[in-house]
Amino acid sequence: MKALYSLRFLLPLLLLGACTFEGTGPQGPVGPQGPEGPAGRDAEEAYVFEYTDVNFTSPDYRVFLEFPESFQMLESDMVLVYMLWGVEDFGNGPTDIWRQLPQSQINEFGWMQYNFDFTRYDVSVFIEADFNKDILGAAFTDDWVVRTVVVPGQFGGRTNVDFSDYHAVVEAFGLKKLPIPAGAVDRM
Repeated sequence: MKALYSLRFLLPLLLLGACTFEGTGPQGPVGPQGPEGPAGRDAEEAYVFEYTDVNFTSPDYRVFLEFPESFQMLESDMVLVYMLWGVEDFGNGPTDIWRQLPQSQINEFGWMQYNFDFTRYDVSVFIEADFNKDILGAAFTDDWVVRTVVVPGQFGGRTNVDFSDYHAVVEAFGLKKLPIPAGAVDRM
C-alpha cells in the first residue's frame, strides 16, 4: 500500500520533469535606473615620490623616507624603490639611469647590498654588507637620489610590466615624468 501511495506522488514529478521548453520568451521592459554607485579612485594608478641628498650614515647606514602626510597608502599597495645610478647622454641629452632595489655588488671591501623595506607610512633604505660599513667612502653613502613608486595592489599583478625598469613603470602607470635632479652624482 505504501508503494502505491509513493508512486502516486512520484508519477506526476516524472511527467513534469519530461516537459521541456524550447526557446526563450520575449524580452521584458527595461527596469528603472539603479542608484549611483560610490565615487571611484581618481585617475592616478600609482604615485612617485623623490628624495634627494640621501646619505647613509653610521652606525646603521639606514635612511627613513617618510611619505607626505597628505598621502594615504593602503595595506594592499606595494612599493618599488629605485636609486639614481648614473646619467648618460645617448645623443638626445642627458638620460637618468635608475636601478631597482635590492641592488647587490662586490667591491674591494667585499659584498654589499642596497635594500629596503616599507610600511604604510615610510620606506627604509639601508646598506647591508659582509664587512664593516664604516670603511665605505662617500661614493657609496652620500648624495643619493631615491624614487619610491607606490603601486595600488590591484595593479601590482600586471605581468606585462618590467618593474626592474623605472622608465617602463613610469610609462605603464602614466606617472608624471620628473626631471633629472641638479647635481646628481654619476655612480657608473
